[in-house]
Amino acid sequence: MKEKIRARFDHIKTMLKHPMLQCVWISLALNFFIEIMSRRSLLGAFKYFFTSPLIFIYNTLIILITISISLFFRRRFFAFSVISLIWIIIGITDFILLMFRTTPFTATDIILIKSALDIWQHYLKLYHLILIAALLILIIFGCIIIFKKSKKHERKISYLKLAIFTAGTVTATFGFTELGLQTGLLAKNFGNIANAYHSYGLPYCFINGFINTGVNKPSIYSSEVVSTIVDAVEQGKVVTSSEIEPTITITVTPVPEPTKVPTPTATPTPVPPATVADEETPNIIFLQLESFFDPTRIIGTEYTKDPIPTFHKLREEFSSGFLSVPSVGAGTANTEFEIITGMNLDFFGPGEYPYKTILQKKTCESISYNLKNLGYSTHALHNNTATFYDRNLVFSQLGFDSFTSIEYMDNIERTPLNWAKDKVLTSEIIKVLDSTSNQDYIYAISVQGHGSYPTSAILENPEIDVMLSDEASSSLYYPLLYYVNQIHEMDDFIKALTEQLSKRNEKTVLVMYGDHLPGFQIDETNLTNANLFQTEYIIWSNFDMNVEKEDIEAYQLSATVQKYLNMHEGLITKLHQTQKDSDIYLDELQVLIYDMLYGDMECFGGINPYTPTNIQMGINKIKLLNADFVAPSISGEDGLLVISGQNFTPYSKIYVNDENYSTIFVNKNLLVATLPSVVAGDKINIIQSGNDMYELSRTDDYIYNK
Repeated sequence: MKEKIRARFDHIKTMLKHPMLQCVWISLALNFFIEIMSRRSLLGAFKYFFTSPLIFIYNTLIILITISISLFFRRRFFAFSVISLIWIIIGITDFILLMFRTTPFTATDIILIKSALDIWQHYLKLYHLILIAALLILIIFGCIIIFKKSKKHERKISYLKLAIFTAGTVTATFGFTELGLQTGLLAKNFGNIANAYHSYGLPYCFINGFINTGVNKPSIYSSEVVSTIVDAVEQGKVVTSSEIEPTITITVTPVPEPTKVPTPTATPTPVPPATVADEETPNIIFLQLESFFDPTRIIGTEYTKDPIPTFHKLREEFSSGFLSVPSVGAGTANTEFEIITGMNLDFFGPGEYPYKTILQKKTCESISYNLKNLGYSTHALHNNTATFYDRNLVFSQLGFDSFTSIEYMDNIERTPLNWAKDKVLTSEIIKVLDSTSNQDYIYAISVQGHGSYPTSAILENPEIDVMLSDEASSSLYYPLLYYVNQIHEMDDFIKALTEQLSKRNEKTVLVMYGDHLPGFQIDETNLTNANLFQTEYIIWSNFDMNVEKEDIEAYQLSATVQKYLNMHEGLITKLHQTQKDSDIYLDELQVLIYDMLYGDMECFGGINPYTPTNIQMGINKIKLLNADFVAPSISGEDGLLVISGQNFTPYSKIYVNDENYSTIFVNKNLLVATLPSVVAGDKINIIQSGNDMYELSRTDDYIYNK
């Protein structure tokens, strides 16, 4: 009997050592580890395993496909280890990112790696960098050792068996995918990424982010449907249908017609400003406030004084409401995208940033282009680096005439986390308004409220203190203490800005809102409005406007503002203004978005009417007027190059014959650099760039002739 039991165990051990079975149980173990990381809980992973066994098995199959690739290598153990390590790194990265934000690790984060490197110093301390460096060294040495050891375990490969095993795994996975999508067990697009990761598992959601980008072709998409939608919105009529099918029948119900204005055509002709925008037309300013929301909505918190008194006051006096945004804790550019374009991000791939995908190569309808058709000048402002999210490139695709980033600003104060304070935007906004004689559209993006928020005391004598009851986590104290004191200063900035705009003899509308909630470790149950995806907006003006209180989506905000101002320019704007009562409103929106960005542009007669703007970096042009070189008094030492000019900033850098020299910013009219010599005929330029040394603009060539 003992021999039979021992033989049975020996047989099981032999089976478990079989390469294919090893792939299976290692895939199970990896999936379980990943879910522990994703849910930040061992119990959460067990609960997921028992409550969603089919989804767990499905995600294991996805991992198994990748692991089975190792079977085709002679150094099988090395390939097996490397692939397993990749999944482990994905799981750990997701765990780390969830410490700083509520959005999990997505494929898009890999695309955004350059932008992440631009702000790493705000999140990582020296000991973090040391740990990362040590871990990378350990991984490299481990891979070298495994590579050498794997030589001893070479075996003859039966490619036929491996091919059958891998093909079976792939077939089962794809079959499960199709069945899951058809039955609703899986979803292809996610409205809430965090919830999707918990429902469908990290492996599926992560892989989906790689292969599912852009907007899917709507089932109702056709020339006839596009034409019907365009005709309806142009005439101010509602498109209705009893059901959404590929053979959809569309009827049109009349509604009151809005004021008719020209729409971009296949061959657009610029309209003279005087014919469409008169002195009564207001300046329009959108102010996107970084991580701004009302902290009094956090249950179990009290403050020694109101953190945002100005915002609270204006909220009561002007049009306002909740604003549903596409992200939490991060994703500023996606809220920005929805506001500027009126496009619903839910139609794009999970976690996708259109700034990094379609807008890299294509223009699209935007409030900027629409207001340009009405004679407006269009400007963007941001007190952070221009290259973050590739804004320096994308804003040209969105119709902005100028973009003033931090590289073109001076007198910048910094937070303890080294973000620029927002009050610098007041003077920059006024500077833009003063730069033109016609109406201006300004899109200003703030940064002061940005995380990562400290977990210990870093403020000296904070103006506002926080008191937490038992309903709030004690770990929230220091992050919230820092946050409320920063947004209190942002509230002061709002007060100063509105006071400045009130004094101007120009009608002006200021639309202010938070781009997303801060990256605190809170959930819906911690908020009085029970929604992590809601910030608030206010539509302020220095003239009388009707006051409306309504909750809207971020992609509806620009159209809503224009409706209040009796403006109806642009197809998507008109769709939001006329089709909100349609039972296929969102289907119509998806059709137009797909047609404009990925389809045949039927809505524009087949030709994109929007051409990229020749965007000017900074409102005031930087000029190099004179250069003087002071030779060194001692042989072998460097001399002094003194540059005089206009509108220099701390980001101005002196280049001689296209070589960069360490530059000292003295003031807006004076720069100094040390270098061995400058001789007649040398070319001198002043180049604006951030720490990434990306050239944003340069002065005309100055030829030294002394």
